[in-house]
Amino acid sequence: MRMDTAARKVATLVATGLLVSGTGVGVATAWATTPRTASAHAATTPSATASATAKAGATPSAHASATATTSASASATASASASSSPSASPSPTAATASASGGKPPVTTTGQSQVLEASQQSTKVGAIFSSSSITPGNHHCTASVVDSPAGDLIVTAAHCLSAGQTGAVFVPGYRDGSAPDGVWAISQVVENSAWTGDGDEDDDVAFGVVAAQSGRSLESAVGGGYTLSTSGTTTATVQMTGYPSATDEPITCTGDAAAYSSTQLVIDCTAFTGGTSGTAWIAGYDSDADAGSIIGVIGGYQQGGDTADTSYSIVFGSDTQALYEQAVSQ
Repeated sequence: MRMDTAARKVATLVATGLLVSGTGVGVATAWATTPRTASAHAATTPSATASATAKAGATPSAHASATATTSASASATASASASSSPSASPSPTAATASASGGKPPVTTTGQSQVLEASQQSTKVGAIFSSSSITPGNHHCTASVVDSPAGDLIVTAAHCLSAGQTGAVFVPGYRDGSAPDGVWAISQVVENSAWTGDGDEDDDVAFGVVAAQSGRSLESAVGGGYTLSTSGTTTATVQMTGYPSATDEPITCTGDAAAYSSTQLVIDCTAFTGGTSGTAWIAGYDSDADAGSIIGVIGGYQQGGDTADTSYSIVFGSDTQALYEQAVSQ
């Protein structure tokens, strides 16, 4: 019997030693801890300032244009946000949300697991540089963040360019399918400290997503995660991201800690290129698919130059101000 795309990819990675097969639902992953070729978490296109140490995939352009500016301010709510979502059906254009999102499982601390289609969250998706949705062509990860208009996503600043148009967000993406539609990112809001100097302490961006047929992104995917900008530096978080090497998301439960006064660090295996922008969700509640985003993979080394250790900026007043600017767009 022919293996499906996911199975073939997993089999290839296992054969090459990049994945360790697990038992039960999902596959436990343990990528090598050596730096990734190109960039750590980002795929290999997006990033601006350049080092070859990002976890972004390969598509966007970092802080290329400096059209959007803003500082960020603090405030927050530390509630939790889980990632769950429906299986991916091949309809990359219609925004039909699956009301029954999956429930990413809590994993062994620090050990990532490949999600089955039924475990995916509708609130987490992949970023593509254009509406051409093809397997392996996504470069970063983003999550829906709750807002009055229901039209915001959060990711790393090195994944998008301020003011950029053309990029799209695909919630629940899997193997070339867009079960919840392809959503155009109409505006990107980043801090001027990032667009001007690539300050690693400002590596966060909010994307304003255009409505489809009068329907907002949140109404299509069942809401968004809470944003916490209280400066949390210690928390158990759930992270769900999209490695570019495979077109299925991975999830990991880990313990975030302070790396410095402005940066967080976490050890979770296999967060390779494409996982930049992955949300760090505190207070994870898989039953409600809810929680609070306290960070995103980015910041120091654009998220980390090895697969098993990731970084984020501390979300404080600057992030809050940035969010408020995005809300006002």
